Formats: sequence, C-alpha cells, structure tokens
Amino acid sequence: MKLTLVIITLFFSLTFSLSAQNMLNGMMDNYRFTKMTDGTYTHNNLKISDIQGTPYLDGEFSPGKITTKDGTVYTEIPLRYNAYSDELEFQKDKDAYNIEPKTLIIRAEFGGAIFSCKEYDMLGKIQNGLFEVLSEGKAILLMKYSIRLLEPEAAKAYGDPKPPRFDDVQKAYFITINGSPAKLIASKKTLIELFGDKKGEMESYISKNKLSVKSDVALIKIVAHYNSL
Repeated sequence: MKLTLVIITLFFSLTFSLSAQNMLNGMMDNYRFTKMTDGTYTHNNLKISDIQGTPYLDGEFSPGKITTKDGTVYTEIPLRYNAYSDELEFQKDKDAYNIEPKTLIIRAEFGGAIFSCKEYDMLGKIQNGLFEVLSEGKAILLMKYSIRLLEPEAAKAYGDPKPPRFDDVQKAYFITINGSPAKLIASKKTLIELFGDKKGEMESYISKNKLSVKSDVALIKIVAHYNSL
C-alpha cells in the first residue's frame, strides 16, 4: 500500500513538473524575456549580494497564473514581484527572467495576490505600471508598491558608513473607474471628486461610517459600496 502511494505521488509530481515546464517553454516561445543577472540594479554594476535589503515583496517564487493581452493563459508559472524595477519575474531552470513588456500582462495571480498592468496618471503624465488589485468592479482599487535603492554613504563624525541598500517598501492607493487611467488617492477630497455624480452619496457614506482613505480595509469598503450603486 505504501509503495502504491509513493508511485502515485511520484507520478503526479512528474506530471505537474512536465506541465509547468511545457507552459514555461510555450511562454518563452511567444514573448521576449531578459535573464536577470547580479549586475542589473545600479549604474555601478553592484551585485545584488552587495546591497542590503531586498527589492522583492517576497523573494521566493510562488506558482502562479498569467493572462496576457491576447487572452492566452499560462499556469503553474513560478512568479515573484520586483518592487524596485516594477517588474514580474519568473523562474526557469533556477534562473530568473523578467517579463517584457509588462504591458502584455492583463492579470497575474500568485502568492494569494492579483497583479495587473494599468495605465495611471502621475502628475499629469500617463504611465504604465504593475499594481496589486485589491477590489474589482466598475471601480477598481489598486495598490502601487515601490522600493528605492539608497546609495552608499561615507562614515560621518558620529556614525558608521552605510552600504548601498534597498529602502523599506512604500505603498500608495490608486483607483480606476470605468477603465480610466488610475488616479492616486491622495486625500478623502480627491477620492470623492472621482465619484462624479455619486460623490454626494459617497461622501455621506464615508463620513457616516468614519472610513479612512489611508486604510486598505476601509478603501475596500468604500469601493465596494460605490460598485453596488
């Protein structure tokens, strides 16, 4: 009985491995990728091992699913998100590759999160970026992550030198309504203005329930209410 279970386990493990490999091969045949190397992070060609901290939300790869612009779905792809470069990376044969261009990604699901490439308005300039999707509907609530690379600092009179290092992850909330470029939720006032002819009702709902626009839990409730109208 034990031998049978071992054989069944090995069979399914091998089947899963071959399926994932076929998916990776198919994806690499259809799109362009760049192999990640140790010297990709600064103009000084510093290795990742020379930099303190991490550019990743989670450095480990998680099995995931990618949906591309042409509707193709790739499953069982080992994925992770690089918040410094704002790129999705996948793993093949222990090497990491970044997906180019990121605008081909409609949806990527891995590690319990959903990411999507969206147009967003940054100081009047429309750009493309990867966002975590927090809530969906006619209004979509998005989280933008960013990590800065801090340059090395020389020793000071009362302080030790500091090596190059990745800063702590920063988060910003955006919202897109009816497919428009995502807008930064900078304040309660700016959010309410985006609700158009529903702004009076939404302002009343936010105030009555004492909801903060700095909390993802509160923002999910706000967007869910708007989507129900």
